[in-house]
Amino acid sequence: MRLEKYLVQCGVASRKKIKTAIAEGRVTVNGKIEVNDATDVEWGDDIITFDGIIPQKKQLKYYIMYKVSGYITAMEDENKKTVAELLPDYVDKNSVFPVGRLDRDTEGLLLFTSDGDLSHAMAHPDNDMKKTYYVELDKEISQDDILALEQGVTLDTNYNALPGEVEFLDSKSIHLTITEGKYHQVKKMLKAVKNKVTYLKRVKFGNLTLENMSPGEVKEIKREDIILEYK
Repeated sequence: MRLEKYLVQCGVASRKKIKTAIAEGRVTVNGKIEVNDATDVEWGDDIITFDGIIPQKKQLKYYIMYKVSGYITAMEDENKKTVAELLPDYVDKNSVFPVGRLDRDTEGLLLFTSDGDLSHAMAHPDNDMKKTYYVELDKEISQDDILALEQGVTLDTNYNALPGEVEFLDSKSIHLTITEGKYHQVKKMLKAVKNKVTYLKRVKFGNLTLENMSPGEVKEIKREDIILEYK
């Protein structure tokens, strides 16, 4: 496999920091400095060091959380409560990280993993990973508003959002499915049709759901539970 992927699976740093470290000559392969992150290496055959230490392949873990309001999607922050505080003691908080993010006042499904490759695949915009949100609204939503959301609206940043999928629940609530993850995207999409989100919860991420979970609960899952469906 690629040297970069090898180090990602060892969990030594983020993908970006690993690329930088390799370019800076901080990684060796069989005793020689290697500056090409695409160099092929093999588990058990090659000896790789990162900053002078031989990293070991980490055990990959996967957890889903029913996030509650009031916590930012970060593993540490000096001033705000983070989702890391909601993780139970049996989770190694130094090895896992959230995939994507939910706003502080947004609830719902959040995936944590130590698998850098999976995180990259699920978060990459080219892979069209679907995210479904339960949305409560300040005003009644019209059929014209729904059509606009399904055709794609222009956000207040002048970004043209891709078409969403809308399931009408009642006059002031919908399920909205999107494949993008722009900052405050759902709120801005509803703002574009002159409405306001009063409550937001992510109920589905890819094939993962909150079924049989309670607010604040964390559940360990297996890699095979996560289905990656690309276009």
